[in-house]
Amino acid sequence: MMLNKHTLIMTALMASLSLTACGKKTDVVTPPPAEPQKQAGPCTDNCKDEGTSGDLGGGVPDENDESVEPPTPVPNEPAPQEPKPTSPKPGSAKPAPAKPAPAKPAPAKPAPAQPVPAPAKPAPAKPAQPNYPQPPAVEKVPTTPSITDVMPTPTGSANELPSDYRPNDVTNVTRDGVSKRLTGGVTKEGYVYTSTSTDELLNYLRARNERVGYESRQQNLAAAASIVSAKISNDGFSGESAVITLKVQESGGIKVYNLEGTMAEGPASTLYAVRGGNGLPTTGARPIKGTLKCVDLDGGCETSFARVEIGAKGSSGIVYVVFRSSKADLYFHLPAKADYSGNPEFYSISDYIVSTIGDKRTNEKIKTRSFKSWEVVNGRSGFIFSTKGYNNELLAFAGPLLSQEGGTAINVPLNRIGKDEDNSLDLLAIGSSKLNYANSIGEARLIANNGLGQIRLGFKMRKRNNYAQDRWAVTVMRVIKPIVDLDDDNLK
Repeated sequence: MMLNKHTLIMTALMASLSLTACGKKTDVVTPPPAEPQKQAGPCTDNCKDEGTSGDLGGGVPDENDESVEPPTPVPNEPAPQEPKPTSPKPGSAKPAPAKPAPAKPAPAKPAPAQPVPAPAKPAPAKPAQPNYPQPPAVEKVPTTPSITDVMPTPTGSANELPSDYRPNDVTNVTRDGVSKRLTGGVTKEGYVYTSTSTDELLNYLRARNERVGYESRQQNLAAAASIVSAKISNDGFSGESAVITLKVQESGGIKVYNLEGTMAEGPASTLYAVRGGNGLPTTGARPIKGTLKCVDLDGGCETSFARVEIGAKGSSGIVYVVFRSSKADLYFHLPAKADYSGNPEFYSISDYIVSTIGDKRTNEKIKTRSFKSWEVVNGRSGFIFSTKGYNNELLAFAGPLLSQEGGTAINVPLNRIGKDEDNSLDLLAIGSSKLNYANSIGEARLIANNGLGQIRLGFKMRKRNNYAQDRWAVTVMRVIKPIVDLDDDNLK
């Protein structure tokens, strides 16, 4: 009996334990999913997009250039997705329970919302007007040039250009730290005369003068310093006959010398003294002779140089003059229309420029543009920039090629071709040109020169009625062609 009773008690106890184990639930604890990150959306509230300045810039590429392609847009990348929690597979090992996260403090009760007044409409921001630098004035052409007015700089090896330098990149006109190509002439104020190309022709010709004896070298330097201006032109029939006109400072004043030769591929042609050329009679009495050599790699004559010997035997000096003539890419800088003064003359010029940039079907746009220079080795240099429209409007300006030795900013007044006769370069057949736009410009200045074929010109409209004098600018970039290898055989 006692055994049966004990058996019943053990049976009841085992049944109770079995029911307790079956009723317990096995839970899998997983951490809550992290809050999804906010994806960047359109600018709202107080942020603002970066806008463009008031400048309107447009390149004027070559008519046959079809290499420009629009930039490829970069697709937006999707925000990373959070991984979804997965349930454990049946029969897998029971994961260790995660430690509970510390309890977050209860958020503070937000203050009652206050009405937000509508923001006032901001006034449109005015772009800054072109800031023309104001260094000391520079003489355009010294009235009494001498060897002390144009001192040569020491000849040294030119630094190579950076690999990312591009002649048609408009930002290079104000880029510092890039080696200029210099003639070797320096003004009393410390400004240097420059080239308009990236080649080493000037450096090579300067080095030639270092090979001669001291006395000859000094005579050559004195002859180079006496050249006030230079001009080259060719006839309109064969295109080969070249006429060079030099204005030379002598004891009795400025004298004119004219030489004639052939502008063609091959060996240097002989230059002979002639009685007149380029509309000017020869007034100098000293003996003069020389040669002319074209150095374009393709056989053309956009780049050439003259070797001129001035003076009697025993006291003569040898001068090298480099001539360059080519097309130019243009980049215009106009103020925002909201800042126009209302002067109808400026509206005419700005419409002319905008039509050129957009290549609109109208005669009110630029047809041709050119950039010419003359560069005396160890002496002065000058340029002329000109455009002519389908409407025959001529905009042409000339001046010295000056720059700072350690920067590109400069401030030099320019001659306006067609009103003020230029002393150094041709007048581009002014008889068939109109000067309405040119006459509406009150002031033109050279405001930047990188010494490598890029210059920037700044303009101010003339004073008219009560209108403010609108300002605008253009960056001129010479289209540079390669030249022959520089050695004595190629330059004969």
